[in-house]
Amino acid sequence: MILALSTLVPSGVLLLWPLLVAATSGAIAGDGFSFWLGHRYHREILGLWPLNRNPDLIERSEAFFTRHGDKSIFLARFTPGVRAFIPLLAGMLGMPVRRFYAVNVASALAWAPLHVLPGVLAGAAFGIFGAAAKPLAILLIVLVVAGWAVLHVVRWTLRRGISLLIVGVERLRAWAGAHDTWLGRNLASLFDPLQNEARALALPMVLLIGAAWLFFGVLEDVVSGDPLVLADGAIYRALQDLRTAPGDALMIVITELGDTPVVVAVTIIIFLWLAWKRAWRTAAYWIAAIAGASALNTAIKVALHRARPGESLYPGWSAFSFPSGHSTVNMVLYGFSRLPYSA
Repeated sequence: MILALSTLVPSGVLLLWPLLVAATSGAIAGDGFSFWLGHRYHREILGLWPLNRNPDLIERSEAFFTRHGDKSIFLARFTPGVRAFIPLLAGMLGMPVRRFYAVNVASALAWAPLHVLPGVLAGAAFGIFGAAAKPLAILLIVLVVAGWAVLHVVRWTLRRGISLLIVGVERLRAWAGAHDTWLGRNLASLFDPLQNEARALALPMVLLIGAAWLFFGVLEDVVSGDPLVLADGAIYRALQDLRTAPGDALMIVITELGDTPVVVAVTIIIFLWLAWKRAWRTAAYWIAAIAGASALNTAIKVALHRARPGESLYPGWSAFSFPSGHSTVNMVLYGFSRLPYSA
């Protein structure tokens, strides 16, 4: 986050010295608060959430502090993982306050410039892009924040989400088996792998209905001219400032993955593969999904006649922008291809 914000300094969005002061002050205050917690609550704080979820990291931090002593406060500032626990351990083990803050302040004074100045240099490099420098810097921040959020969501899902889902399904199955009611019987049959697959499609059908409700809500906003959807022009002009020849070439390659020749070729290849595997039912679903998505997309395009915000490169019905034919067909085409088939 600090690196991303620092890239805005050369463009004048942020000032260098206030950013350095803020980063240094935040570093000093963060470690100082951690030191106070350890000094105030001692070792009992390690048994509280979320500290008690990281016993291995606590053990590593204690070994780090034992090995480096007072220098660990400085070194931990630049060491991922243990730096979250070293100030806390220093407070727990009774490190003198004056000595702690002397090292704390010195490490923050070294840490802040080493994080801010590389970002400033990166931001200065954006100068070669001319008028596109500021939008590029803002885009970089958005990408960094979005990447950080996605990384943590995926990590949580892999660590906790899947196990919680399995536990939840097992509890629901046990509850259904213990209750001889209409709801219990239907839930039990839903989770029974020997039952007809139509019941197993109940949950995806609910998700489909919810997605359709959301889509048609957006469609209503488009038809009524909601101010939010009128931002097309501003977004289009902002993206034009970011255009480069290599970027255009890359976007064309990605777009071509949803063009008619590619869609037809992939559809035929997967259909023939499913036919070779004698997965006739899945093959029928496959053709129905591609044809249905294309037909629905074209019908809405023809009904709305929503023009593209910039110059259209496509003839006929494809000249209309909502809904996006490439996005719709790509989602069905490559999303369906990732699903396991059933013979």
